[in-house]
Amino acid sequence: MRFVLPALFSMFIALSAAHAAEPLRLGVVAPDHENLADAEILGKYHALGEQLSAQLKTPVSLSPVYSPFTAMKRVSRGEYDIILAPAHVIAVALKANYAPVAKTSNKTGAVFVVAADAPWQTLEQAKGARLGLSASDSLPASLARGEINSKSLEMRKQFSEVRYFRRPEAVLYSIQIKATDIAAADAGLAQTWLKTNKGRILQKTAEVPLLALAVKRDRIDPDKDGAILNALAKFSGSQTDGQQKMAFVAAQREEFAAVASTLNTTPKDLPGARVIDAQQAAALQNQGVVVIDARNAEEYANGHIKGSVWVPYAEVSAKEVGFNPAEDRFDLSKLPQDKGTRIALYCDGTPCWKSYKASTLAIRNGYRNVYWFRGGFPEWKAAGMPIESGK
Repeated sequence: MRFVLPALFSMFIALSAAHAAEPLRLGVVAPDHENLADAEILGKYHALGEQLSAQLKTPVSLSPVYSPFTAMKRVSRGEYDIILAPAHVIAVALKANYAPVAKTSNKTGAVFVVAADAPWQTLEQAKGARLGLSASDSLPASLARGEINSKSLEMRKQFSEVRYFRRPEAVLYSIQIKATDIAAADAGLAQTWLKTNKGRILQKTAEVPLLALAVKRDRIDPDKDGAILNALAKFSGSQTDGQQKMAFVAAQREEFAAVASTLNTTPKDLPGARVIDAQQAAALQNQGVVVIDARNAEEYANGHIKGSVWVPYAEVSAKEVGFNPAEDRFDLSKLPQDKGTRIALYCDGTPCWKSYKASTLAIRNGYRNVYWFRGGFPEWKAAGMPIESGK
């Protein structure tokens, strides 16, 4: 027996060590100007994995991800412990309980480029133009769509043709060969192109960090954030002069919630409805206006405007002005039968399209007194208004 116990203890120690040594999974999505198929670029990110491993004292396994869309699907399933990616991927990761730890001080944005002799001065004037965008899941395309949505423009009606180009340079070349009239491209790439080609910038989008790093909190505690920032500092310092150096600084969740709002922002107005803020919503509710929550069951149960009625909008359609309501589900029979009744609809803030779409369908179906509370539950909560939980 005295020989069995030490053997069992040794086995326990070995199993514990093996579990402790389980590698952290690092997903990397390169910015648009880099290609992970390039051995030098891939080697650079392997070096980052080694720095993280040394600082965290835990093996780190690198997983290159060649498409932002693939990365978004994987982070939504929590497949990575650490994700380094462009800002729009990190914004999606927030919903899967990832916490941003660092961001690049380098920023990027998108610009809408036109030929030098183009007749338009704004996007709104360019009705009927042909629009070129970089890859549909790229950061520049996401920023461009957000800018178009913010102006309440419906892409299918505003532009006679919308084309996506896989290679970032190709969208600008399309202007040169007159295949498109407007090219939405990475701002840095466009500035370089404009040095040798005739054209001008019609519109700029907001700027966001070039890259950011987020971690899955159930795998990496906040007390490890300092070690991660140290690894990123060593990684930045090791870059050669021939590479675009990236300096990282600490990041906060609120910054990427704002990025999500920029990328997925709803229009600022809705024809047929009055757009209201939290104070106006509270005043209307006190007057007896029916307040409708269009979010899902879990969101409503976790917290909602006190006294609001739950009528969920099941959303599948694109987050754009010209969405296809046939792809979604919204039970109009749960709205007041009298279409002259005043109703106010809300969901989860400016990036949430459910209340915009629900309001749109209500207007199309004859409701004459629709109020759209665009800021929704986050604005209501921030204003200290009464909330309740449960169904």
